[in-house]
Amino acid sequence: MNNLTAFFAHSKKENENIKRAISKKFLDEQGNPIEWEFAPVSPERDADLKSESTKRSMITQGKRKGQFNTDFDHFKYQRLLTVESIVHPNLKDKELQDSYGVIGADALLGKMLTIGEIADASAAAQEVNGFETELEDLVEEVKN
Repeated sequence: MNNLTAFFAHSKKENENIKRAISKKFLDEQGNPIEWEFAPVSPERDADLKSESTKRSMITQGKRKGQFNTDFDHFKYQRLLTVESIVHPNLKDKELQDSYGVIGADALLGKMLTIGEIADASAAAQEVNGFETELEDLVEEVKN
């Protein structure tokens, strides 16, 4: 059966936000860990994040002199994607940033969470954005 209507915009199921208790340090009134909310980023914003994570440098010696190297920093991309995917708490909130003495959502995340908790947040960000493969596979895709 060849039913194209299943692919029409009105038939498309939208991605839903996900919630995860990322840290045991932030508790509600009953003493339960507060859930963080993650939302998928748009393809346009994802392209911006990939661009921010890519560095081009001119080769100045050897046979390839004058050509460019393109280096993709997958750690930076993963961190930017994580920060961009978090919608609650609002990491861009000035008052929240001021309470930690930092400027910027990325710096705030680093002050709020341990590296293990950041890894958990990163896994949630990848999940909400539909990554079913390992990040290393994504790096190879971006390189090609």
